[in-house]
Amino acid sequence: MDPFYASVREMRASMVSVEVIRRNFAEWDVSPYQYQKSNMDESENWCHPFWTANHANGFRKSFTETCKRYESFDFSIEPVVDGKVKHCSCSELDIITNFEDSLIQKTLTGRLFRGTIVEGSVSRPAIVKTWDYLLPMELENGPRLYKFCDEIELLTNERANKHPNLVKFYKCCFDRRLAVVYDAEFTRVLSDVLLDDDFGWDKRIKVAIQLADLLSWLHKNGIAVGSVTIECIMIDDEVNIKVFDFGYVSNHVNEDTTISALVRVGQEAPEIFSGMYADDEI
Repeated sequence: MDPFYASVREMRASMVSVEVIRRNFAEWDVSPYQYQKSNMDESENWCHPFWTANHANGFRKSFTETCKRYESFDFSIEPVVDGKVKHCSCSELDIITNFEDSLIQKTLTGRLFRGTIVEGSVSRPAIVKTWDYLLPMELENGPRLYKFCDEIELLTNERANKHPNLVKFYKCCFDRRLAVVYDAEFTRVLSDVLLDDDFGWDKRIKVAIQLADLLSWLHKNGIAVGSVTIECIMIDDEVNIKVFDFGYVSNHVNEDTTISALVRVGQEAPEIFSGMYADDEI
């Protein structure tokens, strides 16, 4: 087969739709991601501080045995010819970033890592954001699978991915580890520079205008977001920003959405508390 057509065929085989991912997640639930050995290996302290040695050993044994049941779990998802989501395997993700020594910071879903995208002889910087189930597992506060899909849906939206203040989606991984690869170079986050002596009025206004433009654009397009904090915003030397993390994203807000009295002013979009997404959780 001609190498060009072989590469096109391979690319199409790795493309899926968000809807297909959602259906598979609903079937799988979170266990295949919770019971991975890496969740213990990468934890800062997987053992509860009040556990006895016997309790810790018993938990380790139980967790390891459960992980074995998922070693052969099939994470493959049927490719869709017109799918818009590029998938990379866990082994490909390990090539993009080194999870041992490229950590940038923690995020609302997990962690942020530096990485490199290599295409042929060309390489460029990348950022990897994970959805973590590190031990000890706090299931009630663990990352939701539907939020993973919501963010991918936002960033692969043909209108959204052109906005200059949103990170650019490259690929995602749902093979044993949940992660999104952004085609971007990390410099600093807004929280690192906001209190600097030279971060004066002009720079603050420039940031505010960009963020206001992004939020206005999202609102016009019926997209609700929540918890966009200064730790979720990258900023470069020219004071250009890119938002890379959201506490909540919903791409299905409409003009009939009712606003609940439970709105936490300054934290979440009012549409989030309308109750219309109560059935979305996985």
